[in-house]
Amino acid sequence: MKAEALRAAVFALVMVAAAAMAVVATPHIYMADQHAREKLADIVPPAFGDWEVDRSVIPVPPSPDLQQVLDATFDETLALTYRNRAGQRVMLSLAYGRNQHKGMNTHRPEVCYPAQGFRVVQGSVPVQLRVDGREIAATRVVAELGPRHEPITYWLVVGEHITHFGYAHRAVAIGYGLRGIIPDGVLVRVSSIDRDQAAAFALQERFIGDLLAAVRPLHLPRLLGAAGQGQDEP
Repeated sequence: MKAEALRAAVFALVMVAAAAMAVVATPHIYMADQHAREKLADIVPPAFGDWEVDRSVIPVPPSPDLQQVLDATFDETLALTYRNRAGQRVMLSLAYGRNQHKGMNTHRPEVCYPAQGFRVVQGSVPVQLRVDGREIAATRVVAELGPRHEPITYWLVVGEHITHFGYAHRAVAIGYGLRGIIPDGVLVRVSSIDRDQAAAFALQERFIGDLLAAVRPLHLPRLLGAAGQGQDEP
């Protein structure tokens, strides 16, 4: 009986310790609450350089099912179409979530475009963008819907890190979680409709450079993580 009682006591102690560890290890500090967060529409200029928002373009809303998923995953989204003096258009989409553990993968172009009927005709290609004196670890994808051929450039910010979806994204989120922090983040997506993919990606890279040069330094970390820090206001 004494042996059984001892085993029961040890088992109870282990269970209590495990429960305590679970509480300690559960992230509970939201990174988003540590800093003031202005709305995405307030940090992205409506006009800069050779670009201005094309008010004649009305964004096509996602399907009700997809919209429901987006509402459950993200705290804020922004979609704008810019036009330059040459008449070229570039679409900018930002999706912000204060909890990166909620499934940012939903808005990943390789997932959300097929959910809207597109076919991915060129899979994920990692690239290093060199814009505005910075290197951005981005991804390029090409999607197609009927005659619409849409090259896409995007990158993901988790906390202070620019990262890729998949293992890298999970590793960054887990790293924060082990410190008790729930990271926020944003998905930045730029695309244009053009069958000349090389020309489209070159245009997008110029647009990204112009955009980052126009965003106030105070707000750059929202779009670039730590890569956007270290600059003073002009």
